[in-house]
This record gives sequence, structure tokens and C-alpha cells, in this order.
Amino acid sequence: MNTKNKNSLDYIKSITQNKNGFSTPVNYFDSVEDTVFSKIKEQSFSKENAFTAPKDYFENFEDSLFEKINFPKKEVKVISLRARLLKVIPAAAAASVLLFIGLNYFSFSDTASFESISSEELENWLDESYINNASSTVNFVDADFKDSNVLEEVSSIKDEDILEYLNTIDSATLLTEIES
Repeated sequence: MNTKNKNSLDYIKSITQNKNGFSTPVNYFDSVEDTVFSKIKEQSFSKENAFTAPKDYFENFEDSLFEKINFPKKEVKVISLRARLLKVIPAAAAASVLLFIGLNYFSFSDTASFESISSEELENWLDESYINNASSTVNFVDADFKDSNVLEEVSSIKDEDILEYLNTIDSATLLTEIES
């Protein structure tokens, strides 16, 4: 732009839109007096730290505070664990003695064994289908062969007798016995 046009009064009025370039904040003249007086008072204060705490204030503050506060005093009921145990121990001892006597008195000395079962009872039991599947029958029979008498009879066979038996039987007969 041209300097002549730039400095012309019309050009300046068009940019500022006929407003004065200087303005004051809202309520400036109402608060300027308070601001000036506060600055003057601020300068009159000393630059030193004016706030100090008394000696040992923070160490004793809690104690002095609790002295001023009146907490209601409650009576505390103390329940002794020893007294409770002394009440329970006789009852536990009596219960254990009764349990011991009851188990010994009511225990049955007659234990069922395979020899005590008659063949008729066994046949009736099998006929009435108490055994649901073959695996339970096998378990029943296996349990009887675990008897100590059977184990003693097996242990009485010597190794030499077993070897002699195996040498006398031909292999075809042995295989037939194993398959059946």
C-alpha cells in the first residue's frame, strides 16, 4: 500500500471503525483505590517470616489435642479364653469316653467270611441278581483269592517243582491251558 494512504485519517477510521484506541477495564475506577492501598500495606510488612510455631509444638500437638477432647469412657468386657476352654474340656472328655464305650459295646465281633456263607445263601444271592455286571463278580472272586491262606499255599511250591512241571509238559498242551 501506499504510505500516503496508510497514514490518512480515513484509512485509520476504517480500520478502527471510529473507536478510540484507548479503553479501561470494566469497574476500573471503582477498584483502583483498593488495589493501591493493598500494595502500600504489602510494602510496609517486613520481609522476615512472621509466622513461627512454638518450640516442640508438633511433637506435643497430638497429646494436647487429646487432652482437650473428652472421649466417653467405656467399660471393656474381657472374656477369658481359658475360662471358656475350662468349660468345654469336660464336655469333650465325656463325649469321647461315651464314643469309645459305644463303639466297643456296639461293634460286632462276628465278621462275615466266605466260609460262614452257606452254598444255599450264595446260590440265592446269585439267582436274585444282586450282581449287576460281570466285573463285580470278578472283583468278588478276586477278593477271596487274596486271602492269606491262598498265598501261603502258593509260597509252599518250590521253584524246582515248577521247572520240572514245565519240562514234562509239551508246549502244545501248555498253550492250550493258557488259552482256557
